[in-house]
Order: sequence, then C-alpha cells, then structure tokens
Amino acid sequence: MSKMAAGEKDEMLKRIHDDVREIYLADSRPWVVGYSGGKDSTTALQLIWTAIAALPPDQRTKKIYVISSDTLVETPVVSNYIDVSLERIANAARAQSMPIETHKVVPEVDKSFWVNLIGRGYPAPSRRFRWCTERLKIEPANDFIKSRVAEFGEVVMVLGVRRQESAT
Repeated sequence: MSKMAAGEKDEMLKRIHDDVREIYLADSRPWVVGYSGGKDSTTALQLIWTAIAALPPDQRTKKIYVISSDTLVETPVVSNYIDVSLERIANAARAQSMPIETHKVVPEVDKSFWVNLIGRGYPAPSRRFRWCTERLKIEPANDFIKSRVAEFGEVVMVLGVRRQESAT
C-alpha cells in the first residue's frame, strides 16, 4: 500500500471496511480474532473495530472474541503487555458498546513448557524440533475455538497475516 496515492489508500480502506461489515452482517457466526499485539494482529483488529464501530449499535449483535496466547514462559514484560492490552481492549469495547470480549488462553498444565522440558525430557525447542508453539500457543487457542464451536455451531476465525508472510 505504501506506493499508492493517498486517495487510493482511502478507497482501499473504505472497501476493506465495507467488506468487513458485509461479512459481519451476513450470518450469526461469532468471530474469533487471534491477537498477539504484533503489527499484523493489531492491524486486523483495528480494521475490524473501525468497520464494526461504524454500524449502528443495534446491528452490533454478533460477538467478537479477541484471544491472546500466554505460553506461561514469557518474560514478565511480555506477559504484562498481553494482560494490559487485553484489559484496554475490553475497557474500550465496553465504553464504545462494541460486541468484543477478550480472553487470554494458556496451555494446560500437562502440556506446559516445564512439564515437557523437565518432566518428559524434551530437548529445548530448536529449529528442527519446535514442539513449543503447537503445545503452548496453538492448542490453547484451538481449545477456546472448539468451546465456542460447541456453543454456537461454528465460528469465523480471523488472523492478521501479511501478504509477504512466509507460508511456514
């Protein structure tokens, strides 16, 4: 988008917001937005927020769950950032009558980093053996999603990914 003229960027953003609103209003499936606090997930959440905020409050009926994974081995700064970010999102959602609910997901104790490393003797994660992302981030998010699917039948999962992002 950086090589576009300002008017082209505005038009593209308007189309994105229109698309988000159209998809949001198309059915009753709740949305689950993966949020890490990074550029991609923050952009996705901001696009959704801005689009849905433009709807009249009586049309903002479908729940949007914002989930963030805490591996329980993050530095205190990162862990605090997740907590503060989710709290700010939740507070702003309440103040603006947005249908957004935040959740921090964590791994089950038996799948935690220390149980795997010390208890099961797994080697420290490496490029060849990346066991931690699946168990510490993806599985807790999947568990949350499955619980919403059990409640609503199905959900729409939203992830922010750059066009240039590697497939891996």
